[in-house]
Amino acid sequence: MLARVIELINEYLKINAIRRMFSMVNIRKSEILGLVGLAALFAVFEGVGLSMLLPILQYAESGETAITTGSGVIWSSAANILRALNLPVTLVVLLLLAFIPILLRQVVYYFNAWYSAIVANRIGVRMRVNTLNAVLDADPSFFDRQPVGHLVGIAVTQTEAAGEAVLWVVKQLSVSLLMLLYVAIMIALSVPLTGITVVFALLVAVVVKHSITRIRDFGIDAADVNQRMMAKIVERFGLMRLVKMRDQKTLESRRIEEYSETMRDIRVKQARLGASVEVYADPLLMLSVFVTLYIGIAHLGMTLAQLGLMLFVLNRLNAKVKEFNTGRQMISTKMAGLLLVRQTTAEAAEANTIHRGSVAFDGLESSLVFDDVSFDYPQSQGLDGEILDEATSVLRGISAGIPAGSLTALVGRSGGGKSTLVELIPRLRDATSGSITLDGIDIRQFDVGTLRKGIGYLTQDAMLFNESIRENLVYGLDYEPTDDQIRDAVERAYAGFVYELPRGLDTMLGDRGVRFSGGERQRIALARVLLEDTSILILDEPTSALDSESETFIQEALAKLHGEKTIITVAHRLATVIQADQLFVIDDGQIIERGTHEELIGRDGAYHKLFASQLLG
Repeated sequence: MLARVIELINEYLKINAIRRMFSMVNIRKSEILGLVGLAALFAVFEGVGLSMLLPILQYAESGETAITTGSGVIWSSAANILRALNLPVTLVVLLLLAFIPILLRQVVYYFNAWYSAIVANRIGVRMRVNTLNAVLDADPSFFDRQPVGHLVGIAVTQTEAAGEAVLWVVKQLSVSLLMLLYVAIMIALSVPLTGITVVFALLVAVVVKHSITRIRDFGIDAADVNQRMMAKIVERFGLMRLVKMRDQKTLESRRIEEYSETMRDIRVKQARLGASVEVYADPLLMLSVFVTLYIGIAHLGMTLAQLGLMLFVLNRLNAKVKEFNTGRQMISTKMAGLLLVRQTTAEAAEANTIHRGSVAFDGLESSLVFDDVSFDYPQSQGLDGEILDEATSVLRGISAGIPAGSLTALVGRSGGGKSTLVELIPRLRDATSGSITLDGIDIRQFDVGTLRKGIGYLTQDAMLFNESIRENLVYGLDYEPTDDQIRDAVERAYAGFVYELPRGLDTMLGDRGVRFSGGERQRIALARVLLEDTSILILDEPTSALDSESETFIQEALAKLHGEKTIITVAHRLATVIQADQLFVIDDGQIIERGTHEELIGRDGAYHKLFASQLLG
């Protein structure tokens, strides 16, 4: 029975929900103490101010003898204060004694509101940073199964819910202390009437429990719909050209409208349930007032002053009960967003399987060696836990050596595992088995940061930010390049056209470099790679989508690097890698042929067939 009562109190006060919330938000003990202290101080001044109303009412009823002849905690406290301060018993003095704590209460209220906002925003920032750090540390496989829009919604929208939730918790704390204070004052006036009031308050809690539970469930649904809608909007904005080319504006607008209508329907249901809470609670709370009046007058013989203060405090208590129920609704609603943040952060942390070594990588001097390397993609699940893709084997038993300063080309049919293989070198993914060594050192022993910064990486997607050309060129560099160093890298990448632009290097690129052609974007990206001055350069089909002129520029730039850097290129157009020192033909996750262009052509094998088919094409 006792356990059931405790659980009922926990449910009414939302203690369990608040505990879960504080386990998710990063709040410091000093902040909790500050919030609790201000809330308690506010309640103290409120209690003192209200308590002084009884002597005022008694003075109005019986004159100055009421205080000195009365009995009880409030009467004796007021008399002691007056004697200690050597003040006469006058109406003005009593009013001043009641007004001063009320004035101090408002000062505390100001600082409480100010500090609560500070703490709430600190928590929101901390949660956003923690979530972003977890997401940024996650392996690429995490991003394969998480829509960008979903992650943006979590990092931006849902983390704000953390701060808002804490604000509501602080409000609940303040309201709880005030409710306890009002109950204490009522106990000082009449224990039986206080018991009746508490019974009605618990009755209200039982009556509205179902509605608040439904509001919480709708809050979870709303958070889920909001995330799916944001994911869809971000995805469509990223493919706006496809939307326009297929004239799908109406369809896409209708989709977002459907999500919005679903959100509207959920919000309306939440509002209706919130209104039902008021409908149930208000009559019960008013009934408690009438019952209190009847019993106080008919059976307890309370004085007019006592009844006046009792009704005043009871009215304040009922208002706080309603406010507390509103807080319970808001905490239940905000918990949905916090749970999404916690779930996403946990999934990102779980996906962080690539750990840093301790050896600093300072360049390749001898060779890069693959020794029986295999890689399997793990099972992929959607946001709802549904299995999207089963675990698949991509690479099997890859063994090969790449001398420093050489040009190595990976060729073969699409889907053979070429891009996955080069992603293993900077540890964007880790091999499932086998090892990769640089100058005899396993890449797992290298510090991931220095390893990745020691490898230039150029893909078919130029990977440019919507910032200036200069900011894109120097992004992630460990040094501040001079204008001459920037110009040298730009000219070696055949990207000198940037200096002919009206704003030169300060020209904004637009979203993913949309203001420039594909060839221009790739040459800017190559200039950034050259500015890094790394010993290893990985090229994942950087020219496959370019016109012949742009491809020529890129190839000429790379030809000048042949012998200076260890170049590993994934090539679709075989004519671009004829001069490679060695070629690996990869099919179905294995190296099926290796050698120079002349050697492979002479074998009349897979490479010969691929080359011949491209020539015929």
